[in-house]
Amino acid sequence: MTLNFSLGNVYGIDSIFEFLIIIVSLIIAYSAYKIYKILGDKKYKIFSLGFLALAVSFIFKILSNLTIFYRVRIEHVAFSFIGIMQWRYMELFNFTSFIFYKIFYITGFLILFFVITHTYKKDKVLTMMYFGIIAVLFSIYFNFIFHLTLVILLFFLIMHFYENYEKQKSKNAFLVFLAFLMMLISHTLFIFSDFNLIFYLAGEILLLISFLNLLINQFKTERKMKKNNLNIKRIKQKNKLYSLQ
Repeated sequence: MTLNFSLGNVYGIDSIFEFLIIIVSLIIAYSAYKIYKILGDKKYKIFSLGFLALAVSFIFKILSNLTIFYRVRIEHVAFSFIGIMQWRYMELFNFTSFIFYKIFYITGFLILFFVITHTYKKDKVLTMMYFGIIAVLFSIYFNFIFHLTLVILLFFLIMHFYENYEKQKSKNAFLVFLAFLMMLISHTLFIFSDFNLIFYLAGEILLLISFLNLLINQFKTERKMKKNNLNIKRIKQKNKLYSLQ
């Protein structure tokens, strides 16, 4: 008996993209946490938790596409053949992993939404969490509802980032706006993925590019924060020396 496994819906290509998104999400989460340690602003700590939840969600997504099977050689006096059998709990494992993927994924985006839009009132937070849970439950039977919910959520985030870009007119603001716009387009494509796998693959590619855009922006933000923090330390040191003279 030989154990084998397969990954992904598109010859494992989608799982490679998802693995890269996990790495990028973890780097962004770590970078945001470092900014929190520099500034002491809890907003960056919560932002870090949002991307950590997204990273965990994609781990479950990869597991949901995992197939474990084994080859069994059956021999008879007159003939022999090799049969392929799937692990008996494989379907339950895939289903459970897929549900956890949706829970962590929508939780991650809700956390980002709360931080970015400064939504901290308990009643609003609980209401949105409630609708998030409803979306996950209904998506068990109608998968497009999950992606439609994210499209709506991302639309409000895009409006926020577009207004921010109009105010700042900076490359970083445009980069963030573009990243979330690509996320919205990717989830729109996922809605139609049941009709053709090309929509699914295109959505995965756009999603990876959007996360890479956010990573570039995060590195720029971290570099700027470190530079500003260093300047503050230098000013404090000069003031200290001046006061001693």
